[in-house]
Amino acid sequence: MAEDDFREMLELLLNNTHEGLVICDAAGKILYFNRSYAEMYNMKQGSDFGKNIREFFPRARIPVIARTGVAEYGVIHKWKGKDLVVNRIPIKEGSKVKRVIAQVLFRDIKELKSMNEKVANLKIKVESMGAELRKFLQAKYSINDIIGDSYQAKQLKKQAAKYASSSLPILILGESGTGKELFAQAIHRMSPRSEKSFLAINCAAIPKELMESELFGYESGTFTGATQKGKIGKFEMVEGGTFFLDEIGDMPLEMQAKLLRVLEEKQITRLGGSKTIPVEFSLIASTNRNIEDMVERGTFRSDLFYRINVFVLKIPPLRDRREDVLLIARNIVASSLPGHGTEKVVFSREAESLLIQYGWPGNMRELRNVVNFAMHNLLPHESVIEPKHLPPSLFARVEDHYSKPVLLPLKRGVENREKEIIRETLRSTYGNKVAAAKLLGVSRSVLYDKLKKI
Repeated sequence: MAEDDFREMLELLLNNTHEGLVICDAAGKILYFNRSYAEMYNMKQGSDFGKNIREFFPRARIPVIARTGVAEYGVIHKWKGKDLVVNRIPIKEGSKVKRVIAQVLFRDIKELKSMNEKVANLKIKVESMGAELRKFLQAKYSINDIIGDSYQAKQLKKQAAKYASSSLPILILGESGTGKELFAQAIHRMSPRSEKSFLAINCAAIPKELMESELFGYESGTFTGATQKGKIGKFEMVEGGTFFLDEIGDMPLEMQAKLLRVLEEKQITRLGGSKTIPVEFSLIASTNRNIEDMVERGTFRSDLFYRINVFVLKIPPLRDRREDVLLIARNIVASSLPGHGTEKVVFSREAESLLIQYGWPGNMRELRNVVNFAMHNLLPHESVIEPKHLPPSLFARVEDHYSKPVLLPLKRGVENREKEIIRETLRSTYGNKVAAAKLLGVSRSVLYDKLKKI
């Protein structure tokens, strides 16, 4: 570029800045000032070049800066009743000052105050939006929402409370519908991260082609269909809270490797980007699959399994804690009452017997659907749920379950019969273990030991 072209471009640049700018030599002679500076002080470009700065400002500090070589930043310069914010900077060759540049950053300190107010208001808006987002990403359920009085339910709640105090990964195992996310939310609510975000992702519901962009986010123009501004990933959104990976057994192998790296390095890189972004969260994962078998078959990475298999919470299916069935069913009824009326709704003995006998392959999700079905079938004047209000398919499955003879070895047959007797006794005492132990003629400790095996 020619020298004249470069000078022209530089002057164009300086004349179109908001800042006022003047350049003087060490004696205070004006070498140059831009258009903004000329407008501020009613000076003329060209004709006023070469004059001494003190002709315009008798108390100008530019000669002082040239003599001392010490810069001044953000100082207040009073001019015609206004407070200007000014920088004065010496330009040296070796140790000798050759030039002094003065910048007028704000023509009136009110501009600075106005800018500070705008920044403060913007910060409030950003914080408010963040608070609203965190509110949206909060866990809904607490430990009190987990209904169950069985030995298993009580033990699970104790384990959940114990694990919640740690930031180490938690793996929740259980069949579909057993309430794995319910426990995940309850753990978050009991943890030191309870005020932070709770974000859940169902690995089985996201196509593998989209999973990486959902978790890591992407920069603008990364792929066809990407938004122009890019997108923040779910890992970043958690912001020190709890990240719940539901059905992690369905996560593709290539994503498992990337997840392991995030857990190890605590940082991510958006798709199409090169900048590493620190992330901080506590991980809870769940699956309804036999994850250890998956590791043996090579369909789940062993290194990721060992990384997340720190605290394990095994949720038994509903058929293995039948004493909780009626308690949960009654709770569902109670929560549905506002839509039915104010009259209390109860189950008949026959309906209760059917609910207890049924195997609940869909677990609590299926129980909720059955109870809601029954509530919907009640007429306005009815307040007792009878077998007629329950889904017809329930009867067929119960009859089918009990009509098939099963031949077992003697020892297993005796053990199964003992379990049935204990369950039947608990049903007759509505889950009261003290009363059940008396009816069975055993101590409470013996009954508790036997319940552990059921």
